[in-house]
Order: sequence, then structure tokens, then C-alpha cells
Amino acid sequence: MSFSLNSSQQLQEASENNINLQLSKRESQDCIPSKNACNSSNTIETCPTVTGNSPPTLSADDPDYALIELKLDKGGNMQCYTLGEPAPDLPKSLKASRETSFGARRRSGLSSDQALEKLIKIANEILAEHRDRLPRIHYTRAFLTRPDSLLTLLSSILLIAFYIYGNFNSSPYQFRLNSILCEAFLIVAMLIWNSLLYAREMKLTTNEISDRAENIIEQFKMSGMNVMQEIKIPFVPSMTLAKVVRDGYVRNFPTTLLVENDVVEMLYGDIAQCRMKYLAINGDSSPDDFSDAKEYVLEANQVFKPSLFDDLSSKQLWDQHMKNRGRYQFVLLETPWANSLREALREVRPPTLFKNQAKVLEDFFLKRLLYAVLALALSINFLKYLIKNIIANNSSFQQGFELLTIMPVYAIIPIFPFTFPTLWLIARSFGNASVLVLFEALQKSKTEYEDDEEVDEFDADAPPPTKNIHLERGAVWNKFLYLLTKWDRSSFTRSANLFESLGSTTVICSVDREGTISSSFPSVEQILFPNQEEETTFLDLAEDPNAPFGIKFEDQDWQQYLPCLKPLGLNLLLNTNCGVLQGEKRVDQHRKLSSLNIHAKTKPARQVCLCRLGKEIGFTDDALQSFVRRKEIYTFAPCHPSLKELIRNDQWEVPSMVSSIYEETGSGSYQLLSDGHVEIILDSCSDYWDGKGLRTMNDILEKKIYDFYQNAVINDMQCIAYAYRPINIENGNKIPFLNSNCANDPEAASYIVLPFLDQEEEPSESFLEENDISLSQHYRLKRLKDGLLEGLHDFHFEEGKEVSLEEAQRFYKSVTKGQIFLSMATLCHQPKLVGTPSPMSLPLFSDVCNFIEDLNGAGIRFVYFSPTAERESKAYAERLGLETDWNSCILLSSPGDRNSSGTGYRQLHDIKARLPRGIQNIKNHLEDVDDIPLHVSLFAECTPDATRQMIKIFQEYGEVVCCIGSALNSVNTHVFALADVSIAMEPTDTRAATKNGLCHLHGSKGQLPIALGASFTTLPCGLFMQYDTSLYALADVIREARRLTNCFRMSAAFIIGSYLSVSSLLILSYCLCLPPIFTGYQTMWILWVISPLLAFSFFFNPHEADIMTTMPGKNIDHLKDLPRFLGYFVLRFSLPVLMCLTVYALSLYSFDDEQHGSFIFGSYGNEVWLHWTLGQQWAVLYAQNCALFIFVWYLACISSTFLNRTLSFKRFLPFQNRIWVFVFFASLIFQGIFTLISIFSGPHSFKKLPVFLYLMALLWPVIFLPIQEIARWHDRKEYKRFQKRSKLEFNTKLGMHSPL
Repeated sequence: MSFSLNSSQQLQEASENNINLQLSKRESQDCIPSKNACNSSNTIETCPTVTGNSPPTLSADDPDYALIELKLDKGGNMQCYTLGEPAPDLPKSLKASRETSFGARRRSGLSSDQALEKLIKIANEILAEHRDRLPRIHYTRAFLTRPDSLLTLLSSILLIAFYIYGNFNSSPYQFRLNSILCEAFLIVAMLIWNSLLYAREMKLTTNEISDRAENIIEQFKMSGMNVMQEIKIPFVPSMTLAKVVRDGYVRNFPTTLLVENDVVEMLYGDIAQCRMKYLAINGDSSPDDFSDAKEYVLEANQVFKPSLFDDLSSKQLWDQHMKNRGRYQFVLLETPWANSLREALREVRPPTLFKNQAKVLEDFFLKRLLYAVLALALSINFLKYLIKNIIANNSSFQQGFELLTIMPVYAIIPIFPFTFPTLWLIARSFGNASVLVLFEALQKSKTEYEDDEEVDEFDADAPPPTKNIHLERGAVWNKFLYLLTKWDRSSFTRSANLFESLGSTTVICSVDREGTISSSFPSVEQILFPNQEEETTFLDLAEDPNAPFGIKFEDQDWQQYLPCLKPLGLNLLLNTNCGVLQGEKRVDQHRKLSSLNIHAKTKPARQVCLCRLGKEIGFTDDALQSFVRRKEIYTFAPCHPSLKELIRNDQWEVPSMVSSIYEETGSGSYQLLSDGHVEIILDSCSDYWDGKGLRTMNDILEKKIYDFYQNAVINDMQCIAYAYRPINIENGNKIPFLNSNCANDPEAASYIVLPFLDQEEEPSESFLEENDISLSQHYRLKRLKDGLLEGLHDFHFEEGKEVSLEEAQRFYKSVTKGQIFLSMATLCHQPKLVGTPSPMSLPLFSDVCNFIEDLNGAGIRFVYFSPTAERESKAYAERLGLETDWNSCILLSSPGDRNSSGTGYRQLHDIKARLPRGIQNIKNHLEDVDDIPLHVSLFAECTPDATRQMIKIFQEYGEVVCCIGSALNSVNTHVFALADVSIAMEPTDTRAATKNGLCHLHGSKGQLPIALGASFTTLPCGLFMQYDTSLYALADVIREARRLTNCFRMSAAFIIGSYLSVSSLLILSYCLCLPPIFTGYQTMWILWVISPLLAFSFFFNPHEADIMTTMPGKNIDHLKDLPRFLGYFVLRFSLPVLMCLTVYALSLYSFDDEQHGSFIFGSYGNEVWLHWTLGQQWAVLYAQNCALFIFVWYLACISSTFLNRTLSFKRFLPFQNRIWVFVFFASLIFQGIFTLISIFSGPHSFKKLPVFLYLMALLWPVIFLPIQEIARWHDRKEYKRFQKRSKLEFNTKLGMHSPL
């Protein structure tokens, strides 16, 4: 349907098609209906707009007011058309509205396509700039020019050179020369493979975040932004949303989707996400002309207040607010997400714990041990050559060539990290696959977290509860293969190595609370009401899943106050639209869907429905049937005296009130029920209800109410005041413009703005302090004393007489005065509850408090960065279970900062503590005094920049930081990119799809903007936690990551021990003047196949019972105990090495047909090695294979002691790891096959070996396994000492300035 809204016929057609029309004042002048006008099907009623005192006179011919505003159903998106302008096809969900628009010409904004094109263009430009800034490094060349790579290349060249030399000088032909050539090519191949792998990993790591950004943008192109979004999305501090005008519609979009030149609507109290300029209403300029005579600019992070404009008392300001209806249009001067993207790309995470430890090992092995072994091998073989050949006048260059080239090369082959890059890639891929699959399964599972049957839930050292999740091996292996082989552009498995960082986490920082660690909306804590003794009574309430309505009074005798509570209960049940009590199913339970949020920014408490409290008081659905809502009135006071006081940005709010007029159909009487800001409710009340009757408000009661309100605010509570008044009409007449057809229309709200009051001279600050009152209290008490508060009175409407617009406006303004104060409720954010719904759909679960307590038991400090002042922050921290006594809170602001609440640190409390204030003082304190600031769990007055700097301080002192925060708070992007690992959490249900544990855009059309914005904000995040996922999922993932990191450590220790033992065997064989105990390919077989197989089986160890009660190590002072671990190596591997050497010597003796035996301390055979006979060659090969098999047997046995670092065989049986059992036998079978192939055509039989050698070699583990236990016992003792020291350090709050 396409038409032009310029004729009465088309207006009638619009009405018949259920189109929502708001007529301008020009039309409404001729459309004020009579009492029965709404009964006419040919008329669209236009109920008048209510204004404040003496509204400016408006001309009916003023083009600024020739406007028709279209509103979608339920306050969705809005589109504006002027009269005579052709309108496109309109959604059928539009319906007729009765309210006139007082607004003026408004900008239509960018189109969705324009915004999408701009956002993609800017993002691509930033990505291009980022790539241009990256250093131009040829990673393959950089790897190949490393000293160890050059030495590796030299080794392969020497092997090839000896192969060529041996072919010309060997007689008879030495068949080991073929293996030497193969070894050379294998070394070169592995060098090339490692260089390519290094280049690939470095490139992927460097470009990981930019690749993911590109992936998101590509998906974003397919999805688009032309999607409707509910405009009544509530205000939650952890969600940065903006009302942006797109395609002529007002849409509620995440700020990450805004672009330069977007037109946004700002409400007083909104925070500017970037620089923006005010667009004044100017009837002479076109809607798209952004140039104004007077410019008002908001800077990024600046709160929009009336003080932005020049004169708060000017008629122009009041006029503008009336025209805007509280919605001020600004044009963005920059793209908000651009800065976040630049910061995310610029930030570099610190090296992980494993990377730092690997660097220490690399320096030790490749810069010290490698050359030490090379020098030792050269020295031994040179001495052999010198003594046996030159001094004995038996000089032979042939023997010298092999001794001085091949033997040293064989000795250092185990030191080269040939397999470590591949093994690290495999381990990392498997670890990340396990974490991702587990995290996805935990989010999908609906079962509860439970303690182990053997765990006492009251034990302070008990591990956190877990969820019994069965992971499909196929899913883990599929994810493992995907991460191993694919160019993954969605997850951060490299720069934010999940399993490694989570397994090493020492600090979990929360940078948001609403919807993340606490509920999105506060719950009622107390209610206050006057009693008959001119005193106030307050009752405590608590959530209780076993209560009929999920909430209960904690006071057992609360029912004695029912006369005082009944009016409140009626107010709570009538002024709600949550629908839960009527059986409606909603994601966010008990929230009001009020259009108030379109015109004013309110606290989350004002958006909470307290219908459950009304039910608990005793009201039933039947008691509400006779009440019909006739009108809703919004009252605002942007120039209220309370706003002149010093208010922190997080507390700044324009006082507002919502009043509803109800008609009781039985009696025909009218009542007005109000709820709102305490300041404006008290301003509107002349009386109060004491449970029996009305009493006049007095200064004593007013002060008690206000003191309770102020005390609640500084204790991190939000307040709602409730009032009531009967509307008495003389002669029992009806109110003619409140008719049945206009009932229950949520859009039919009148808009009142209280103008600036010309007060007499303001009192001095000393006067206010002396009387302990606020400025607003002073004016209110003065009006009360002077009798200026308007009281209850009757209204008069003549029957049959039409009511003018001015008369209706005066009525709406007057009816909100002279109200009766009923009660005040305090609400606060409670720790988040997730889990099985209660009968009233209240989700319940082991809350965040238990989670934080269990983190402390796991050696992980929970840190909350609070934007509020110290006292408010401590009040919330106390609800979380954090310590709030001395040495418990640090202010990150400096005196005089915009977000500071005081000029000094000691604020009437915490006087014993002497903690630094501000980032620079914290740094100085850590350098000069003690490390107590690192032990604090609460930081107050935090800005995003201060939070980032504090996280950097944590990291500089070795803490591994896991950051959790809202996926819809755009300021979190930078801190997400900084933390070692970041987890984004939905503050509300975004309906965002997840893949690989991350927010995923599937590229289909029609995705909600809130889900699109989440994908942008969470760009640097490793995991994405859905709204209904418990934080215990994070504890479960950390538990799995710790298991994997422990397995990796033991795998690395086992492989390093294997490598060192092979090198030691070769060196010792040189010392005994024996041929090398292993050839090069045999060494490669052990180090590249057998050892990795055994080590990889460690990753399938079961969970240890105490894994979540141990203290993690910090990311500093890496491997200080390396000498001790080298001592463990000598202790654990010396006996197997000596036995292998014995087996080799005795086997060589047994297989030598001549049996001279002189080779043991001399030279094998009478000729140089290039002239061995065929029998001698076979004897050496057989002996090498015997030693090799025994060595593999020993490695397999020793691996059982590496499955767990500290637990003995009694407490940790190796057979619990079934994969290890399989690999144990598989490695022996593989070695048997390898041996049979090696000697397939050999002339000897193993029967030549003496029986005692079999018995001694095979039973030798009985001797050295107890030695392994001794080493583990000593390591366990040292580990327990480390745990005790770490726990003492973790729990201490004692510093230089601690109290006595």
C-alpha cells in the first residue's frame, strides 16, 4: 500500500489498515474529539500531548510541527513523514495511535546500505593500515639463518660428504653408508618442514586477529544491517546501545554498528561513544543539513547533560526539550568501532607461561648444551684418534674422518629440536580441541553441577562442582584434525592459546557486572513505608525458589503491616506488563516493556517488574479485573535542583515519574498510581498513607525517607518510590477524553516536562552541611513549610462539553500533583543465578559467590573492576563474598579526576589501610614497598583506561589474566585484546550463534543487530559464553585445561629425558671406544616415533582429585629449579642408560664370531671402520638393535612414572590411562617390527645371547623403577613446599603498613 498522508480519506484508510499515526498539532487542532468521538469508525482520535508549565505558543502554520510520526507495534522502530510526503508500503504491524506529536522536523539518517558500505570500507582501511605496519619478515629465511639451523644444515652436509667419501674408500662396502645418506636427507627434510611450519605459524599468529576481523566482515556483508530491532531494549550499563536513525527508522543498535555521519538520538544521561555534534531543530534548514549556527559537541565518553547547553533556565532549552520529547539528535563525527578495532589490532598479548619456559629451555639446549655436547664429542673422538691412530703410528685419515664428523653429528642429533615444533602443534591443537568441545558441551548441557560423592560440600578445601559431561571422542578428534590441518580464521588457538592460558590462569578479572557476574536487573532488597507513629518501617525481602512466587519477606511478622502494604501491592500489579503472571514465556523475566526508555534514561531498577511482590502481599488476578488503564503520563525534570549537586557519572539520572490513570469499572471512579525517582515522587506528594488513613507530609518524615534513600544509594542500591491519588470528579462525571477505545494503548502516553523553577537565592554549602540536607531537600522542605505543596482536590468537567487541548494539558499536569506517598523499594544487583527455573521462572543455581570461593581454593584470584565509588563498590563486593575490610579496595582514580568521588583515599572507613591510589602510585608502591596491591580483589572508580593499565601491571608481575566481560560493551574490546585470555559473556540473550566457542555469524540475512554487535565487540575473545551458561562452565574448562597443561609438562619432561639419555648413551659409547650404540636412523626412530607416541598418550590421563585445589605458578622466574630437574634426570635415567650400554657391549661380544673382546676398551676389529668385514657389520647392527629394543622397553616402563608428577603408584595407577596402556604395548610391538626389519636377512640368531643377559636386561626395571619413585618423592616434597609458600602468599594481606 502506497499513499500520501494528505487527505482525510487516506487518514481514514490508514485507520482501517491499523496504521499507527501520530498527527501533528496542525491536524489535532481540528480533531479534538468529543466524549463519544472514539466510537466513530470514521474518526481517528488524537489525544492531546501534555506539557509542563506555560508551554510556548505554537502556530498551526509552523512547518516544524507538520509531522506525522509512525511507530511500530510495542515501541519498535519509528519512521517519520511530513504531510504530503509519499509514504512507501508500511508494515501491517503499524497501528493507530491517539497521541499527537509535539516533535519537529527530524533527520532521516543514513540508509542501511550506506552504513554497511561505510563500516566495511573503514574496517578494510584499518586492516590495510595494520598490515602495512607489520614488519616485513621472511620467516623461512629467518628460521634457516638461526645458528642451530645452520648447524643442522652443516650436519647433513657432513653426512653426505662422508657418504661420498665412504663409497670411494670403503672395502668391503659398508651398508651403513646407505643409512647415513638417508639420515642426511631426513635431517634436511625435517629442517625444511620445520622452517615451513615456523613460517606458517608465525604468519598465522601475527595475522590471527586481522584474519578473524576479515572473516567477521565477510559474514557481515552477507548478513547486512537492514533488520528491525526492538527499541525498548532496556538500559543496562554493560550494554552500549544507541538509538540510530537508519532508513528513516529509529533503531536500537550496538554502538559497534554505527558509522560516521550516522544520526543518533541521545537522552540525558547517555554516554557518547565517540565525538558527536548536536543537530538543533531548525525549521529553515533541510533535514539533511548538519550545519548549525551554534555547535554543541560531545566528546567520547562524555555524559550528555543539560549543562551541555548554555543557559539551563532559558526558554529555548525548555522549548527544545519539549519538541524533542527528550530525544536529541546528534550526528557522529567518527566511527566508534574504528578506534576499538585499531586498539585490538595494535595490542600484543604477553608471551604465555609455556612460551617463556620454552625460551629458557631453548637457550639452555641450543645455546649451551648443544655446543657443550658437540665439544665433548669432538674432544673424546679426537683423543681416540690421537691416541689410537697417531701416537701408535697407525695414522689413518679414513678413521679420523668418521670419528671427527659422523660421531659428533650423531651425538648432537638428539639435542636438535627436530620434532618439537610438530609435537607442540599437535599438543596445542589437541588441547584446544578438547577445551572447545568441552565448552560447547557445557553450554548445551542442561544437567546440574554437582560435587563428587566423596567430597564434603562444607569442606573449605573441596574442589568446585563439576558437570557430568560425556565428550564424544569423534567430536574431539574432528576438532583436533580441523585445528591441525585447516587455516582456522575463527578461533584464537595461537595468540591466545586457550588450554595453555586457561590452565595457567592466576587472576580472573571481571570488567562488568550486569548480566555477567550479576543479574541484568536488580532484585528487591527492602521496602520502606510510613507507619502510624510518624516513623518509617522497612521490611527485608529475599529470593526463595521454594516460595510460591519466588520471593518472601524475611520478617516473620510482616503480615501485621498489611494495611500499609496493600496500596503498594495494587500499584505493583497494575503498573506492570511483564506478562509472566499471565503465563507468557519470556527470556528476560519480570521486566517492564515501557516506552519510558524511549524518552529518558533510567536505572535498571526502574525497568524491573515487582509483580511477584504484589502477589506475595496477597493480591489475586481477580482483584485486578475491574481496573482498566485509561492513560499513562511521563513526567521529567531535567532541571531538577538535585542535578546541581556533585553527582558521579554512573549515578547521574534525570528524575522522572510514570503515572497511570485507572478506571474502576464497577464504581466508575478514577485513580492515579505512580512510581519513579525518589526526588520527583517526594516533590509530588503532599500526604502519606500510614495504614489507616491520610496524613500530611511533614519535614521529619520527609527527612527520614530521604536519609534512607541516600544511605541506600551509597550502599549500591537503586530506589523506586511509589505514590497514589484518587481522582475525584464533581457530580460523578466521567473524564470525557479518557474513553474505552483509548484504553490500554501503550503508546498513548502524555509527556510532561517540569520547567526550570526560578528559585530564590541558593543556600550556601555550609548551610546545607550544617543542616545535613541536600539542595533539593532544602527547596522541598521550604515549600512544605510555606504550604506551597498542592494537595488533593476535585476536578470538574461539564457533561456534553468538548474539552480543549489546553484544558486536557492542565488536567494531566495537575493530576500528577498532590499525591499520597505509599512506599519506597530498594533494589540491588545480586550475584548471577543460572540453572533450573523455579515455579515462578526464577533461574537458580550455585551462584557466583560459590564460584569465587572455589576460585580462591584453586589459587585463582577473582578481581572486580568497579566504575562506582569505594563504598558502593564494597557493598557490591560484599554480596559477591569478597573481603571488604582493610587492604581490600584500591581506587584507580586520582584526586580531581572526572570519575573521582573524593580528594583523598581515606573516606571515613578503611582508615587502617594505607594502600596507594591511582595507577602511578600503585607502580611506585610495588617497586618501593610491597606487593599487596596485587593481592587486592576490588578496584573502585575504574575507567576503561585505568583498568587496562592495572591489567598490564598484573601481567608485568607474572599474573596470567583471564578477562570476563560483556559481549555488548564496546569499551571491552581493548581490554579483551590485552588480557592473556578473554571470555565474552552475553549480558542478555542476543540469540547469537556460536561456533568453536565463539560468536559466529552464519552469513544469513536477518540476524539481530544485537548479535552482529556482539561479534564485533568480541573480536579478540577466545570464548563466547551464552547468557544462560553458569560461570562454573569456566571452572570446568579451567579444570580440563589444567589437566592438559600438566600432561603437556610431563610429556615435555619425558621427551627431554629421552633425548638426553640417547645423547648420553652415544657419548658413553664413544668413551668406551665402542662403535656408536645407535645409528642416526635408530636415534630418529626413538626420538621421532617412539618417544612422541608415549608422550602423547599422557594427554589421556584422568583428572586428579586435587587439580582444582593446587596453586598455579606465575609467569615469571621461569624454571629456576632447572638444575634440580637435571639432577632428577641423572637419577632417573642413569641406571637404564648404564644397562643399555652393558647390553650393547655384551651383545656385540656375543655376536662377534672372533670373540676377541679387545673392542671393549680398544677398537672394534683390526681395521678402520670403513673396512669392517660383513660379519663385523652384522654384529654391530645386531648389538645396536638389541640395545635399541631394551632402551625402548625401558622408556615404556619409565613413562609410567611420568604419567603423574607427584603421586606415587599407590595413588595413581598407570592403568587408569587406557590409551597409555595401548601405546605401551604398541610401542614394544612397533619396536619388535622395526628390529625384525632391520635384521631381516642377518646371519645371526638371538639364541647367541646368554640367558643371564635376557634376565638382567628385562628385569632391570624392577631395580630402577624404585629409583623413579625416590625422585618423585623428592619432587613431591619440593612441590608441597612450593604449594605452601604459594598459598601463604596468595592469602596474605599483610604488608608494610598492615595494622597491628
